Amino acid sequence: MTLWFDESRLDNETVLAGYDGLLRSLAESGARVRREAGDTETAMATAIARAQDSRPRAVIAAGPDSRLLRAVLEPACPVPFVAWPGPALPGWAGSLDLVVMLAPVGSDAAAASAVAEAVRRGCQVVVACPANSMVAEHAAGRDSTILPVTTGDQLATAVVVLEYLDRVALGPRTDSDEVAQALDEVALACSPHRDLAVNPAKMLAIALADAPSPRRARTRGRFSSYSTTARRTPSSASSGAGSRPRRRPATSASRRSAPRPAPRSPATPRCCSAAGTPRRTSRSG
Repeated sequence: MTLWFDESRLDNETVLAGYDGLLRSLAESGARVRREAGDTETAMATAIARAQDSRPRAVIAAGPDSRLLRAVLEPACPVPFVAWPGPALPGWAGSLDLVVMLAPVGSDAAAASAVAEAVRRGCQVVVACPANSMVAEHAAGRDSTILPVTTGDQLATAVVVLEYLDRVALGPRTDSDEVAQALDEVALACSPHRDLAVNPAKMLAIALADAPSPRRARTRGRFSSYSTTARRTPSSASSGAGSRPRRRPATSASRRSAPRPAPRSPATPRCCSAAGTPRRTSRSG
């Protein structure tokens, strides 16, 4: 069955109304960043004051969302940085290291296990999670700071943690107000009510619809390799069932390994065999 992309649906008010909830949630990303920044301001100030005494030996981003921080922190962190998405920590992690974690929902068992392990080893811990969540209960400790988030937005939670690392000179420059403003500008430029000709989101949707699917690309690559192999294979006329196979020339090694006939004794006449019995000979004429 052939599928085709109908561009007119991008400007159809009836169709867009069916996705109003999802599109509205995306448009409110900037507002969620501002809200999280305001809710965590007091706790962040406490964490910054605690981190002024010394710089950690390494920064460990723990939990399932650690790869989100890795994309931003790895090229900019002045100390060794490790993303550890598993339910534990590296074996060398200890009291000299800083463990940061994103837990926007706060009910992930792997994140709770990792933060409990960090507290047990005496690491410095900064966790962005809901205040009354399972992760917050396991993160309670003397060297732990909880940045209370409430929206459940992964992006807003990451901005909060990145802003903290920026203020303690462990990450790139991050300003939550600038991030929120940029998100608002994107929401306005990509509004579903803007025309297709001036809407970057709708133009991107058309470009993705015109791009070949990964399955089609894999199929095309498989058939192209097959045709290349077929061109290199001899034709059926030269290698069919009715053609005689070519005999490979004997090499010097095969000549040496082939058995040789026993030499004829010089005392044995030509008319006798090797055993001495007479051999019948026929003479013509």
